Amino acid sequence: MNKTIRILLADSHGPIMGKDQSSPNLSLLYLASYIREKTSFNVEFKYLPQSKLEIDHLNIVKEFNPHIYAVSFTSYAAEVTYQLINKIKKLNPNILIVCGGPHATPSSKDVFEKSDTDICVLGEGEQTFLEIVSNLDNIEIEKHNIHGISYLNNGKFTQNIERGLITDIDSIPFPARDLVDDRDFTGLVYSKARPNAEIVVTRGCPFRCVFCANPVFRLKEGPLFRSRSPQNIVEEVEELYQLGYREIFIHSDELNLSLDWSIELCKALYNMNHKDLYFQTHLRASPMSKKFAFWLKKANFWMIKMGIESTSDRVLLGVKKKMSHNKTVLACKTLSEQRIKVFGFLMLFNYWEEDGELQHDTIAETKETIKEMYKLWRKGYLHYISWEISRPVQGSEFYDIALKHGLIDKNYYPNDYFNTFKFIKGSSKKEFNNIFRASRMQQAVLILTSGNIEWRNYKGIWRKGMTIIKGIKN
Repeated sequence: MNKTIRILLADSHGPIMGKDQSSPNLSLLYLASYIREKTSFNVEFKYLPQSKLEIDHLNIVKEFNPHIYAVSFTSYAAEVTYQLINKIKKLNPNILIVCGGPHATPSSKDVFEKSDTDICVLGEGEQTFLEIVSNLDNIEIEKHNIHGISYLNNGKFTQNIERGLITDIDSIPFPARDLVDDRDFTGLVYSKARPNAEIVVTRGCPFRCVFCANPVFRLKEGPLFRSRSPQNIVEEVEELYQLGYREIFIHSDELNLSLDWSIELCKALYNMNHKDLYFQTHLRASPMSKKFAFWLKKANFWMIKMGIESTSDRVLLGVKKKMSHNKTVLACKTLSEQRIKVFGFLMLFNYWEEDGELQHDTIAETKETIKEMYKLWRKGYLHYISWEISRPVQGSEFYDIALKHGLIDKNYYPNDYFNTFKFIKGSSKKEFNNIFRASRMQQAVLILTSGNIEWRNYKGIWRKGMTIIKGIKN
């Protein structure tokens, strides 16, 4: 292949909870680095972050004239992205439009029904996208042989054989951060130091919480969970440190799935001896140990984020969290004893199905959860929380349950206006809004007393503040 292939990597956002983007979409940047390493022909990339408007996409398509427009988006952004795709295709019918990410994987048929997309990448993207790019000149013929994609064949929806996952994720080169302008991002919502960045150290999750949509890594062919080696992670951290970053969010659905690996990672980060480099990450409440908390602190983790969801063990069992409130309290205590701040994710009115019947948190259970969060805060075990309405998202079990029980229809896409209070037994809209305000007020109290907030994310802060005054948008 003699010509230079131009690829526009687009991160479509849409009206997602009023938030600005804290950091770039590493999934797209991994595509660029992987193709650069694996190909001998010339490829030129541009990356468009979520902050860019529709007109920006259209103008760059005109100026850059890409051969491929590759867009990643969630279900929240689906409708906006469909409109954008159709305008781009109208502007330049010769562009190959490739969709991927959390919405395209479980809902690619929807993508083709409502947009002029050419190909959807299903699941992990690096190897599949490499084959698409390598076969660009004959893609209409070769697409039938590419595993892990869907497309229309003479107007008929077609899905090829599933592609296996990459077992050794150390083999994937670090994201192509040279494509990024840090001015397009707000940075971490809570931080000790600036500038800050994010890295991904594991892929997948062995758990199947009802509310969770992680369809990209839930395909049948391959392990449910993969981790990078501590040595490989440290190499990327050192690269970021040399670029001037002083805080890093280490992304993993649960960094402590294997405590031996987790402690080894913490020791490797500690041995870097960068006293001015801080870390955050996600953990499950269990497994937890004092030794692990000790090494988290030694490695300079100042905050961890944990999915608490509810203090009701009935609810936790229903949503398949595989956790108990007592384990959560113990984890919060163990971490706070090392002076590590704990951030808890909580959800208002989880849903699940039991013996064919729709179930959800009761009003009493929700009030008790709010009460218990204050208790943990007063003890110094909890420092930040985030309360959100539980919303069905394509790719989650909750989405299928919501369709079955009439909470949503097939035209639904998740947004701020999901009318959940209609389905809460024994609750009026007034009582629902009172609970919602109380949860957001609690969130504000903990934030203001714990500090370290990034005020550049003023849109998200303003939105949450308004919900204290006005309640939910229903």
